[in-house]
Amino acid sequence: METPNRRPLTLLRTAAGSPPSVTQYRAFRRLGCRIVAADCDPASVGFSFADAAHVVPRADAEGYLDRMLEICSQESVDLLLPALDEELLICSRHRSRFEGVGTRVLISPPEALRVCTDKLLTYEAFRKLAIPTPMTVAAEDYREGALGPGPFVVKPRAGRGGAGVQMARDHHEAAFFASRTPGAVVQERCVGEELTLDVLAGMDSEVRILSPRRRLAVDSGISSKGATCWRDDLLEPVRRAVKALGLVGPVNIQCFAGEGLSFTEINARIAGTAILSQAAGVPYFQGILALGEGRIPAAWLKPAAPLVMYRYWEEFFLAPAGG
Repeated sequence: METPNRRPLTLLRTAAGSPPSVTQYRAFRRLGCRIVAADCDPASVGFSFADAAHVVPRADAEGYLDRMLEICSQESVDLLLPALDEELLICSRHRSRFEGVGTRVLISPPEALRVCTDKLLTYEAFRKLAIPTPMTVAAEDYREGALGPGPFVVKPRAGRGGAGVQMARDHHEAAFFASRTPGAVVQERCVGEELTLDVLAGMDSEVRILSPRRRLAVDSGISSKGATCWRDDLLEPVRRAVKALGLVGPVNIQCFAGEGLSFTEINARIAGTAILSQAAGVPYFQGILALGEGRIPAAWLKPAAPLVMYRYWEEFFLAPAGG
């Protein structure tokens, strides 16, 4: 007896206008997925590389949730993968409503997201878990001598992509930037090599995949050059943080590596540059799909193949409708 053809998994990844959207849509499609794209910008480039595309309100606008639920129902979406910090909490809080239309939402629970989307709370969580992290204070509490002589980093408590981040050489510059960056933190500037860790956590918050990458160059907060790497001392603190916070699904963690480690941020979503880990042979995207289907992902807790990534602009041309 022949087995009936199984329909492809339908994946909805948001932020279709973001630089990594096209690369990730292509990667998931190569794995057999049907791709649904969503963004608030009707001219999003990712729309042209998806099987279906929908314009949605901004995540903080009225009607966002209802529109997302409507799309999931209309397109029979199996797996929702929010790609923006602003979307995470609302989708997580209303997980049961998405499940009601047959869509699994692969993000961490609200209590974990509350910590990960606030850099001061992330710092406090690292300290509580005895995970090395640079000293950090809220901008309104910053005083000369609170963090040593400098240099410092001043950045919004909630933010992504390097927006609003200022480098300060000394106390006077830190105080200046802190007074002009609403809701900011002041942090000791780390020394060493900056790493991004692609992490995939199972539904039990156990680390199934860990793939570190060196950030060789950054443009507008986005890694433009990177290389796979490995350090044995990364695994234990990452496991401890993921388990303690109850993280689920794709996560990326920022740290600096020198003689020791210093962890700075946790982003509870897929990283834009996770494609480097995938290209190096790490089954990261396969693991995401496995979780979306209720399966246990294959483990990868070892070095990836040595690989360097260079990013560049590529034009896409589309004749305007009715033109």
